[in-house]
Amino acid sequence: MALKRRSRTQHRRSTPKQKAKRAGDRRTKRHKRPDLQARVFRVFAAQADSLWSGFADQCRQFAEGFNDQLGTTELIVEADATTVRATYPKGERELLVTLDKAERYVQCWVNTGCGTEGCCGTSQPPVGMMVRDNALHFAFGGEAVTDERLAIALLTQLTSGNAAEQLS
Repeated sequence: MALKRRSRTQHRRSTPKQKAKRAGDRRTKRHKRPDLQARVFRVFAAQADSLWSGFADQCRQFAEGFNDQLGTTELIVEADATTVRATYPKGERELLVTLDKAERYVQCWVNTGCGTEGCCGTSQPPVGMMVRDNALHFAFGGEAVTDERLAIALLTQLTSGNAAEQLS
């Protein structure tokens, strides 16, 4: 039986300069692609304050309409640059939404049943933020929502107990 001989192919060894050039080409191509995280951070920095102030205004408007309908001040909304707090003493409920600008996220809690015993039930509605088409949006349950729809959903949950119905 005859053995086949393998032909030798000559491999050139790359010089360190050639290797560096190829690695540089890869790095250049990688840096030319848009950096998604940097873009999201830029959008957040540019738009978070205006989105937040719009949300706070929508919460105030909801409370004004709610109180006008009842003829008395039952829903109280306090807002600043990073916190919206709404209290509904009649229902022993409180909504707290905070914006963490350093970490770029929103947290939300609804405290219920805070009576004289000092025990409260707490739920965390699925509130967040997302960037879509270079615009910062609130998210509720994974879906982009306007600041108006978010305010309505959260304050309706606060005053009646169910925000999910408001977004369907």
